[in-house]
Amino acid sequence: MSRPRLVVARSALPIVLAMSVLAGCQAEEAVRPAYFTDVASAVGLDFEHSAFHWEVSADLPSMMGGGLCWIDYDDDGWLDLFLTNTWTGIEWGRWYASDGIPTSALYRNDRGEFEDVTEQAGVATELRGNGCVAADFDLDGQTDLYVTSDRENALFWNNGDGTFAEGATEAGADDNGWHTGALVGDFNGDRWPDMFVAGYADINSRIPGATGGFPNTFFPVRDLLYLNEGPGQDGRVTFREVGESVGLDVFSELEDHEYGLGGAVVDFDGDGDLDLYVANDTNPNRLYENVSVPGGVASDPLGIGFRFEHVPESGADDDNSGMGVAAGDYTGDGMPDLFVTNLGSQLHSVYVNQTESTLVFEDGTGSLGSPDLGGEFTGWGATWADIDLDTDLDLVLANGRIPLLDRTADAEPMQVLANQSAQSGNAEFLDVSSKLGLSELGPLLGRGSAVADYDNDGDLDVAVNSIGSPVRLLRNDVGGRWLIVALEGFHPGATVTAVLADGTELVRTVAAGSSYLSSEDPRAHFGLGDAEGVTQLKVQWPDGTETVAEGIGRNRIVTIDPPS
Repeated sequence: MSRPRLVVARSALPIVLAMSVLAGCQAEEAVRPAYFTDVASAVGLDFEHSAFHWEVSADLPSMMGGGLCWIDYDDDGWLDLFLTNTWTGIEWGRWYASDGIPTSALYRNDRGEFEDVTEQAGVATELRGNGCVAADFDLDGQTDLYVTSDRENALFWNNGDGTFAEGATEAGADDNGWHTGALVGDFNGDRWPDMFVAGYADINSRIPGATGGFPNTFFPVRDLLYLNEGPGQDGRVTFREVGESVGLDVFSELEDHEYGLGGAVVDFDGDGDLDLYVANDTNPNRLYENVSVPGGVASDPLGIGFRFEHVPESGADDDNSGMGVAAGDYTGDGMPDLFVTNLGSQLHSVYVNQTESTLVFEDGTGSLGSPDLGGEFTGWGATWADIDLDTDLDLVLANGRIPLLDRTADAEPMQVLANQSAQSGNAEFLDVSSKLGLSELGPLLGRGSAVADYDNDGDLDVAVNSIGSPVRLLRNDVGGRWLIVALEGFHPGATVTAVLADGTELVRTVAAGSSYLSSEDPRAHFGLGDAEGVTQLKVQWPDGTETVAEGIGRNRIVTIDPPS
């Protein structure tokens, strides 16, 4: 059994809490309802998304917006923020003649205050950034960045000295085309992180005679699966693209591929390997089961060792506008459920995991109660997160209309839907957006959103990347009991279970790549409600091993080491 290493967390009462953690005692927390305040400018986040700076035009990649990544690039225990940026095609000349071509940006978090380090970090490329994912691809202890765009993608290797070096071409991860969401996990069980990259639309190749709306007027771009080959003779990690070989985005009933956006990498059936869910715009969403090749890599003529088998009977394959994806156990039964955002004229999709021997999901839309789940707002970023620290998972949504015709008229409010499981035992939801201060925020052209505890005070905050607008950082001012679990090393797909004194089990899955085009807090976060702490903490590592820790108090950050 591993012993957790205590890491002091900054709180509303930093000195008292730090002393309490070190002494093994408990600090008295102030219980306050959740409330969001936009503090972006106050803490030094002066980023502004650059699309449609002067006027709105029919620039399709710009309308789809961009994502953002929480990444501790300097490994100091404080999450830094990377934001993708783009420029509208017809405005390129005006940017070039004025301030220069806009770039994506990296902000270093210094105990809750941010500093723009884009130039010195070496990530100021003129790429028309779309999505991003934060991942330690070479397992050197430093988190790298992968950025997608409508042309080519970039892989920024973390040098460990505050700088990055771009190396997508050398690594074999530079396929051209419009790519969107990127998700990371060890799919073949060799302990090296692989990467799924969703393909979207080829806007240089129209479909002759197409009568449907975008994206169906253009040929789709196929999804990619980069298999991590580990370090070569020069010590650098390389990738092999095996998407079609493992069964991605290839269906006999279709003449072509589909339009991928968001997704989730989770062990949906609890069999010990990572499965894949892909949200496709106007095409059926796809759930892929990870199935091992008998005999493993040695018996596989392709040298891969697994295949992704599409599960058409899963019940999670609606053909709406599939944009953002949230995976989490919102029902409290220990199995990861799914939420998918859709166009405003459609309902969002809610899938409750009913898997026993085969992957099966049940439509849960009607069971959520009466909050607006579509029909009015178009959703993008989506996250299951315990915003009010009452133990159950709430839902955070970033909204904004598409097609974008008017920057003011097409903006829409953010939403937080509060899960009532902890209060009533039933997973019904209430729209508490106005109670949490989101009406004061006003409407946004929201796209990528990502949840994280940026100030290490125990509650979850929200960052939103909005088209042509300043970034928003919504600081959560809730008071209550909590626990944050960090895993030493990089272990996407690990499952962390916190057992409370009454036997309640809270389950969280560590993910690299989530929401819409984004990466969220890589740590597992638990609201503890009235619990004094956690009687048992269990970590199921991706390789099947388990670590168990006993008797962990509340209001602290613990770091768990993997088995040696």
